[in-house]
Amino acid sequence: MNLAGRETSRLVAIFASIFLIQIAVVPHFRLSGYVVDLPLILVVLASLYLNPSNGALVGFLAGVSVDLVLHTPFGMTALTFSLVGYGTSSVSGQITDRHIFVRSLTVALLSATATSLFAGIGALIGLEYVTRRELGSIALVTAVAAVPSTVLLSPLVRWVFPAETVQINE
Repeated sequence: MNLAGRETSRLVAIFASIFLIQIAVVPHFRLSGYVVDLPLILVVLASLYLNPSNGALVGFLAGVSVDLVLHTPFGMTALTFSLVGYGTSSVSGQITDRHIFVRSLTVALLSATATSLFAGIGALIGLEYVTRRELGSIALVTAVAAVPSTVLLSPLVRWVFPAETVQINE
């Protein structure tokens, strides 16, 4: 099934809203001193409904928008999000149970993995502040925050993708 204009506009609206919440509200509510990455959680959740190439595209576009406000090298978040979108879409077929509990744990695990991937990419390009000892704590906070975030965002993502799975440009 091709992604129609209605689904595209819904996805853009949700990402824009989450992006604004991320930069305006989320920094004021920290968990153990760390900021939760809502766009990452939304990329993982949306990629569960897409094929790998389109999951990577959604991740890339969301990552570029996040790169505009981060103080990291431009493209680092886009690369991470596109790899996560591709990987998530690749394993989404293996998840046979679409129960909210399984989906929440999957999103939590993949979000924590993405946080580690971001740090690994930072280490490859020589960013030392990304590879601190706190990486485990940051990944844990991301995973813990992903569970309730998935419960709250799942109805919105199902609103965007009303069919069980959506394949863009098959």
